[in-house]
Order: sequence, then C-alpha cells, then structure tokens
Amino acid sequence: MLALAEQTVPVPTLPSDVDARLGEEPAPVLPEAQAGTATPPADAPAGAPAGVSAPAEGENVIIVNASPRHIRADPLSAINVATFAAVNAVDKAVVAPVAGNYEKIVPKPVRNGLRNVLINLAEPIVFVNYLLQFKPGKALETLGRFGINSTIGVAGLFDMAKRKPFHLPYRQNGFANTFAYHGIGNGPYLFLPVLGPTTARDLVGRVLDLSIVPTIFGSPFNKPVYAIGTGTVKSLNDRVEFDEQITASRAAADPYVATRDFYLKRRQAEVNALHSAEYRARKGIPDPVLPTIPAHVNDNAPEGSDAARPTVSIPSSTGMAPAAPAPEAPVSGTPALPPVPETVPAP
Repeated sequence: MLALAEQTVPVPTLPSDVDARLGEEPAPVLPEAQAGTATPPADAPAGAPAGVSAPAEGENVIIVNASPRHIRADPLSAINVATFAAVNAVDKAVVAPVAGNYEKIVPKPVRNGLRNVLINLAEPIVFVNYLLQFKPGKALETLGRFGINSTIGVAGLFDMAKRKPFHLPYRQNGFANTFAYHGIGNGPYLFLPVLGPTTARDLVGRVLDLSIVPTIFGSPFNKPVYAIGTGTVKSLNDRVEFDEQITASRAAADPYVATRDFYLKRRQAEVNALHSAEYRARKGIPDPVLPTIPAHVNDNAPEGSDAARPTVSIPSSTGMAPAAPAPEAPVSGTPALPPVPETVPAP
C-alpha cells in the first residue's frame, strides 16, 4: 500500500496592523472617485485599479489577466477599423448616390430579373457544395432549379423553379459553408476594401466560389468585363434592397463593432443551420437564430447625421440581410459596394 506523504499547507496570515485598520474611520470618498476617475495609490502596482495598494510583504497575490473574446476574434481590429471608415466614406459619397439613381432609372421588375440571372449562374456552386456536404437530395434540387430556370425561365431571367408545380426554392451555399460544415473555424475577422466583412475561412471560400463558373464554363465567364459587369449589377441591387439595414447599422453606438458582431453571429447561425435538428440536439449546438441589427443611437453623432437618427432593430424575416455597408464584388478594383445577402441554408 502506498503511503500518502504528509503535506504542509501554508495558511495566509492577516497583516499585523489589521486591528488598527479595523478601528479606523472609513476614508471619505472624493468626488473624482465617485465619478470613476480615482487615482491609484502611489504604492499600487503598475496597472492596478484605483484604490488597490501594494500587498504587504509575505502576502500571497493572485493576478488574473482576462482578454475579451471579441479581441481574440479580431486581432487585426486596428486595420479593420481604418478600412471600415474608408469604405463607409466611399459608400456615402459615391455608391449610395449611384445606387439611388439606379433605383430611379431601372424599374424593379428589371432589377429582379437581373438578380435572378445572377442567382442562376451561381447554382453550379450551390450544387457542388451540397455534394461536398453529403446532401445529395439538396444537390439534385439545385440541379433541377438550374435546368428549369435556364430553359423555362429564359436563362434565369424568371425564377420559375420556385413556383408551382416545382416548389424548388433558392438556397445559397458555398465553399465557406462547406469548410464550416466540416469543422474549420472562422479564423481572424477581416474587413476588406472589396469584400467587406469576412473571416479568413470565408475569404478562402469566396475565392473558390468565384473561380468555379469561369473554370467550368470558360468564355465569356472568365473575361474581366463579365466579372466587373455582374459584380457591379449585383452590388447595386443589394445596395438598393438593403438601404434601410445599412442605415440601421450606422446608427449603432459603435458601427464597426455592430457590423462585426452582426456578421459573426449571422454566419454562426448559418453554420448551425447546416446541421439537422437531431444532430444539433445531440451535439448541443444552438438552433440557428439570425441576429438583428442593433437599435442603438450614437448620442455623440452630429445632429442630422445617419447615426443620430433613431431606428429600430430589423430582423431578417426573409432569411436575408446584409452584413454591413461594405462591398461585395468578384474582382479587385471594382467600387466599394454592399455585400450580397446570404440565407440560412436548410439542413
């Protein structure tokens, strides 16, 4: 039998002047202390909060360092914030006015038709990724949508597949979702001049998405004029459709933080939705709930500015919402434009 070694556990002792301390009258609270601006004592250790003195000799001290979770998810925040400000400045000065004129000049049925064409061109990407996610049923439905809309729908101009008797709704999917489905994490959060809010994982997925159609079908889909043209039309449509949500995100107390948190929460909801309800229950994964845009108002914003206008939270009742007033275009060099909305995929 093993004998347990006798251990001596040190017991902390109170300082020798504790009785004197207990008999003292409490020190008066200074006005600046009440305001939360008290100065730490001279003998306080570096970085200690106000009112903390240096420990007496022989006392045991436990130091706890904490880092907010969002800091770990956003290690490049300094660069991201600067990019966010620049993109929003361009959006206000150039993109928003152009999108407003586009909305006035181009009738809504025409805009919807253009959007349908672009969605139809993305169906091969959706098809491939459903196969990679081991969902042959959804892949076949996507293939059926592509065939119906490419023929009966006049090259995708009309979304006939979602109507009777087919009832095949559009489901957005891509390589970023496939990576997440197989357990690859977000990586650091990024805010880029062309793509807007994203993560390292989603950025790689987006690049692969954009390469599928040009690689498979070749000309004219691999020509710069096609990429720039389709990217511009797609972005203008999104900027018009989600103008109210963009305004709401700017009305947050901290628009950058609101944009980042909204994007990350939305993407997590989309990733959770990739799995069935049974799988989520077994693994303890929360049910997918799309976030809302914060309803804060920046009290320090100049009167009359976007951020000074009160707004309400806008739930994504349709399953689609932009991540931020940021660009989404297939090639670098295109104007800074709002992102393409994403739906929460059905499991």
